[in-house]
This record gives sequence, structure tokens and C-alpha cells, in this order.
Amino acid sequence: MGKSIQLGGYFLLGVSCCGLFSYTAYVVPRFQAYAFWLVVVISLCFVVGGLVDDYLSEVMGLTYTQYIGGLITMIAIVLIGSIIQWVR
Repeated sequence: MGKSIQLGGYFLLGVSCCGLFSYTAYVVPRFQAYAFWLVVVISLCFVVGGLVDDYLSEVMGLTYTQYIGGLITMIAIVLIGSIIQWVR
């Protein structure tokens, strides 16, 4: 039970940080260009992480399932954090 609460807390912390950055880009027009390119860079990192999944899971010492689960969780954090702040 304690481990699931801790993981839920980490997930909410990630969503909050991503949402804060997204909201800052929404409020301050100068940051919109930076937010766009940050999303592009993060998307490319996720693509690379998906293409070299066998190598990275071996280097990080994780099983393939754990690595894919972590990658999906990171993508969910970015998507949920961005959507929460942009939806009115």
C-alpha cells in the first residue's frame, strides 16, 4: 500500500511540474516559443527511447516490461500535465 501511494505521489508531482510549465507558457506569451520547442525535443527523446528500448533497458538494469512501463508513465505525465492546464 505504501509503495502505491509513493508512486501516485511521484506521478502527481510530475504532472504538476509539467502543468506549471505549460501554464507559464500559456500566461506569458514570450514562453510559448520555448514551450513548443521543448515539446518537440521531448517528443524526439521519447521516439529515441522507444527505438533503442532493448539497449536502454539493459544499460539501466531494468527488465523490458519495467522500461516500457516507465516510458509510458513519462509520456502520460507530459500529456496529462499539459492537457490539465490548457483545458478551460
